[in-house]
This record gives sequence, structure tokens and C-alpha cells, in this order.
Amino acid sequence: MEFFEYANILTTQEEIRNKVSIDTLPFFCEEIDDVDAAEELGRVIYFRHWGRFHLRQEEVMGGVRFSVPDCPNALAWTVTTGYPPCPEKIVLHATINRRDHDAEFIDATKALLATLKTGLEENFNSEPANAEPRPFLMADLRGTP
Repeated sequence: MEFFEYANILTTQEEIRNKVSIDTLPFFCEEIDDVDAAEELGRVIYFRHWGRFHLRQEEVMGGVRFSVPDCPNALAWTVTTGYPPCPEKIVLHATINRRDHDAEFIDATKALLATLKTGLEENFNSEPANAEPRPFLMADLRGTP
């Protein structure tokens, strides 16, 4: 499945690569609660809907790609500019390795891209270092003994 959003930002691939990283994702995207240290599979990331996973980042033509190697749906998304379908905007493109999925997962994936779009439009030209820290919102999912 594929998911798209388009952020109304005129920029370059270099600026995307300099500003959008694993470390700045919580600043730009409310669906990402926190990032942590690197482990064998990648940096630890805490998604609001899915919990703890690993995240990798790489440069691609037009910007950056993020992938979640331990996601059973092989979730990956790109943040790019300068190429179709909207070369004058930032294109957010996510994929999973399924033809369809349950509504909850689809809604969470759409929310990931929608909040990233909003965060980029509101904060792309500001300094992430000046942002107030967001509280850690990860729920304790361990059952009580």
C-alpha cells in the first residue's frame, strides 16, 4: 500500500537532509514520541500508535528515507523534493508490503504522514534546538502482576 502527503514548502534536497533526521522527527511529527540510542537494527524509536521499534535513515535522490526493519509490514517513508508528483513541494511517501490492512493500521499510517506534513509546514524554517521538550507519552503496556 502507498500513502502520500504534500507539504507546501519550497526547499532543496540538501536542506531536507540537513533538517529532517531521526533526531528531529519528534520535533516535526507528533506521532513519534521519542528516539533513543542505536542498537543492532537501528535507532530505537517510539511511535504513538505502535510502540517501540527500530528506525534507519538513508539519503535518497531528493531527500531522505526512513525504514523500520522490525516492522512486520516493512513500513518505510521518504521526505523528498524536486521530483514528480510535486517537484515544488515536499513529498511524503510511505509504503508497506501489503495490498490492504486493517483500518486501525491504515489510520495510524495516515496520521503519521499527516502530522509530519503539519509539523514540517509549521516548523521547517525554525530551529529544532529551540523547541520546548515534549513530555514522554509512552504508555506502560506491561500488565500488573
